[in-house]
Amino acid sequence: MIADNIWDMILGKAGKLPGEVDEVIKALANEQGREFYIGDPQALYPDKLNEFKKEMAEKGWDSGKDDEELFELAMHPEQYRAFKSGKAKADFIAELEHAQSKKEKAIVENALKCQPDSVQVEVNGEKYIVNISYNEEDASKQGEQKTVAPAGKTQEIIAPLEGKFYLTNSSTETPKKVGDDVALGDLLCYIESMKTYNAITADKEGKIIEICFANSDAVFEDDVLFKLG
Repeated sequence: MIADNIWDMILGKAGKLPGEVDEVIKALANEQGREFYIGDPQALYPDKLNEFKKEMAEKGWDSGKDDEELFELAMHPEQYRAFKSGKAKADFIAELEHAQSKKEKAIVENALKCQPDSVQVEVNGEKYIVNISYNEEDASKQGEQKTVAPAGKTQEIIAPLEGKFYLTNSSTETPKKVGDDVALGDLLCYIESMKTYNAITADKEGKIIEICFANSDAVFEDDVLFKLG
């Protein structure tokens, strides 16, 4: 997986590279419909600094001694807004609680693995296998037939890694919304991990019936990001 910002560098969108790109990378770029760029890198970025200045003034945010706060907003708008609103802190606390819960659950599961599901006993010379249940609910359900509800037509787009969820990576992109049709390979969102935005594309096709996360929400590997009908 090559993140989009790394692709931009490879394609020359951050300036001329010091050497030749390998043919394998060129072939991969061609396969994915990516084009090499030889123009002025600055021309690729919209001039929105005045809009960010206006936002800081309206919200009463200090731009910083050397405008470092202003440039932080311009470079990482979603993260900065989450930080200023308190959402980032709330998400961090939620992540800690989630991690603690997973740890405690793992401890319980490991302990249960050490408990036998059955034992062999001998009564008057006859040997019997006795199944063991560790709670009343399971015991009351023993012998009942288990049924699984038939699966509907809903399809799920799963997170391949852990990070922060974003519908777009820049102000030039149009975010997906409920009701949009999705084709195989369509860009759906990004997961930001270690300051790298990883593009998440559709491995299924359909219509978006639910977007399961909001911008800057924490997601974990195997979380459901989108539901398609």
